Amino acid sequence: MQLINLFQECNVDFSLECSNKDDALEKLSTLICNGRDFLDKNKVLKVLQDREKLGSTGIGNEVAIPHGKMNIEKQLVGAFAISNSGVDFDALDKKPVKIFFVLIASKDATNIHLKVLAKISRLLMNDNFRENLKTIKTFDELKDILTNFS
Repeated sequence: MQLINLFQECNVDFSLECSNKDDALEKLSTLICNGRDFLDKNKVLKVLQDREKLGSTGIGNEVAIPHGKMNIEKQLVGAFAISNSGVDFDALDKKPVKIFFVLIASKDATNIHLKVLAKISRLLMNDNFRENLKTIKTFDELKDILTNFS
């Protein structure tokens, strides 16, 4: 699966402003629901909050991958956001998070969900990939980076 296919332009924010982790989860829930009538923002928020209770999805290197599963008609949908100032997200390395990939998967899409999480995680290990993500300002630039690196 091409990562860019998980996102629509309305699910991308290049200037996410958040005061803390709870605020970020709230805004990211809204973002992933944009243009997707089959998603309920409150249910998405609860799924993301419940996942965070298991341990932070802030994986380090200024990155978080909030994700969860719920009953939805699509197998997997995503959102992407950049926070220029960074958000205290209880990341493993204790650094503020600037790059967010958000995923919501259907409860029966375990295989594709894990494959996409692994693919995103591998890409995010690349310093150049992360640095390029932090400088983009348009959806077309996001498409180019995801296409060129994956």
